[in-house]
Amino acid sequence: MTVSFLFGAAVFMAVVLLYSIREEKRLKLKRRLERHLVSPQKNEFSITDLFGLRKFIEKLDRKLKKSGIKADAEEVFLWFLLLSVLSSISLSLKGFTALGAALPFMLYYLIDYILDYLGRRRVRKIEEQFKDFVKMLGAYLKMVPSFAGAFIKAAEEAESPLKEHTDRVVRKFELGEDIETALQELKNVESTYIKAWADSIIFAVRMKSDLSRVCERTAKKLYERIKMSNKIAAMTVQAKSLMVSLAGVMAVMIAVTMMSSPDFVKAYSTPAGRIVIAYAALSYFISTFYVLKKIDKEMEL
Repeated sequence: MTVSFLFGAAVFMAVVLLYSIREEKRLKLKRRLERHLVSPQKNEFSITDLFGLRKFIEKLDRKLKKSGIKADAEEVFLWFLLLSVLSSISLSLKGFTALGAALPFMLYYLIDYILDYLGRRRVRKIEEQFKDFVKMLGAYLKMVPSFAGAFIKAAEEAESPLKEHTDRVVRKFELGEDIETALQELKNVESTYIKAWADSIIFAVRMKSDLSRVCERTAKKLYERIKMSNKIAAMTVQAKSLMVSLAGVMAVMIAVTMMSSPDFVKAYSTPAGRIVIAYAALSYFISTFYVLKKIDKEMEL
């Protein structure tokens, strides 16, 4: 019964995924044509909207962008559903029904954690680059009287991933926007340091302060704060690497035992043995995931 349900779900997801990909290609062509219109219309069709998953897809899209993965959130979600259902069917056919039923949830939390990790690492890299960018901007401000002109010159030497954000600010300046409007683009970066710098520049412009000195002061503060953040990140890496090492040791021990002891394989090929394997896998995954999330939460405080 469970296998039949999972197989039917897999077929359904395959059909939905293929239809979604075809619809996405059609909409991309339509969007290219609408660029030539005066007022483009938004009439995109979304499979996930039919099931009330708009907020979930928007959240996934934000995480993908934060981690630097350029992919359509809806397609990623549909591929995930298809692959998780197929994996569940495979495990169920081999007798691991409980593990197959829990696998989609395990994969979901694992992928969600990986996306959060990649997003945090990308933000730290942007902050490191931004620290040097602010120093460079302060030097250009001593030579170029205009903040927009100095920013454009400094942005030419920026590197990815920071360059993606500075280029948006440059485009705003090229369109004639003021400093306050242009720097709003930097506030889209999920970094309190960069947002604070943008606010300080906007305040300095309103107060007609020396922007060069403001950049120099904020660069020093950024350096100290980022240095402390890197120390905290290093502490979390040590703690997390210990958990991953324990998982690796357990996997090696199980592999060696299975190769050296045929009786071990026979014992765990029984229904009771499969239940024990499923319980061990689930308990270890839940405990490891809980510890990793707890470490992240404690370090954010």
